[in-house]
Amino acid sequence: MTDANIIKPINVHKINTSYTGKGVTVAVIDSGINPYHSHVNGVEGGIQIRVNREQYIEYHHDYRDRLGHGTAVAAAIRGVAKEADLYGVKIFDDKLMTYPSILAEAIEWSIENHVQIIHLSLGLTQDHAGVKDACKAAIENNITIVAAMDRERGMIYPGSYPDVFHVQSGEVGRNEWAFHEDGSFIACGFPRELQGPTQLYNIHGHSFAAAHFTAYLALLLEEHPEWTCRQLWAYVETLRSYE
Repeated sequence: MTDANIIKPINVHKINTSYTGKGVTVAVIDSGINPYHSHVNGVEGGIQIRVNREQYIEYHHDYRDRLGHGTAVAAAIRGVAKEADLYGVKIFDDKLMTYPSILAEAIEWSIENHVQIIHLSLGLTQDHAGVKDACKAAIENNITIVAAMDRERGMIYPGSYPDVFHVQSGEVGRNEWAFHEDGSFIACGFPRELQGPTQLYNIHGHSFAAAHFTAYLALLLEEHPEWTCRQLWAYVETLRSYE
């Protein structure tokens, strides 16, 4: 998920990097994670959720990333929340596309496994009742949801659902975030830096902005482990009122 236009933020907030996200569990729902990548340094576990030949949803323990997107997203989270406990929930295989029912199932799996944050570097162009219900259930189970939003391409769900942190890429640094006038959150849209010219061709955009914001929330939850997901939302929103 890349962004064509640079979004200008309203006021910039610094991330307190004295915390590391230790003990905070994050489900990265994406193309899987390569736990052996040097920017990831291991995960707590994972699952693959897919549709089989008989068109039934099935679970598989092979959550290896064949696209690289989920690994890059996990690395961006790990770059800020260095000690967060990551789970790779694989819903993409050979392309960044899947059924909305698979996404809903992945959110349900995250609920059943008691994660604290569900990370979604993805978006849908149409509302889907199953995904909406799953997001509502997650929040009712005290799980924070962060979703990338690409307004230009109309990929606004599930980011636009109630109490979901919806994040876009904008002109802020790696350890910063901001509010935007449309109500969304803004974060850095670049992944971890690579040596040499490879960085010039590395994908960037809303996916990685969401990853940076997820990492920020993980640091807050480490600092305030007693906070519910709604208290976390309320705290962030109080910062808006001072702008």
